[in-house]
Amino acid sequence: MNWTMADQINQKDADQDQQIALLVHRIDDNEELTEELRLRVRKLEKWVWGAGAVITAAITLIGFISAADAKQFNDEKTVGILVQKIRQYQFEQNMIQPNDAIDKALKELELWEQ
Repeated sequence: MNWTMADQINQKDADQDQQIALLVHRIDDNEELTEELRLRVRKLEKWVWGAGAVITAAITLIGFISAADAKQFNDEKTVGILVQKIRQYQFEQNMIQPNDAIDKALKELELWEQ
């Protein structure tokens, strides 16, 4: 077979066109597969979020039930403790420190002696 230069170029172009068509087809297949996988991952994410919400709600409910059983939510005790903490805080805020009281008394004594 005697191939001319033009025939060789045309054959090379045809081979390249065939390879390009094959690669485009593979890319299209991969894009479809990627989209399918993306949809599957989103579906799994929804399942995980839902399961997480159910587990969180169950743990919270169990915590409330245990706390109620342990009588931690006794209103009278809770309010009484809260009132006592407020009174303690107010007392600490209004309390004069011993060092400050002594310094003030010494200053008053100095002024009185003058």
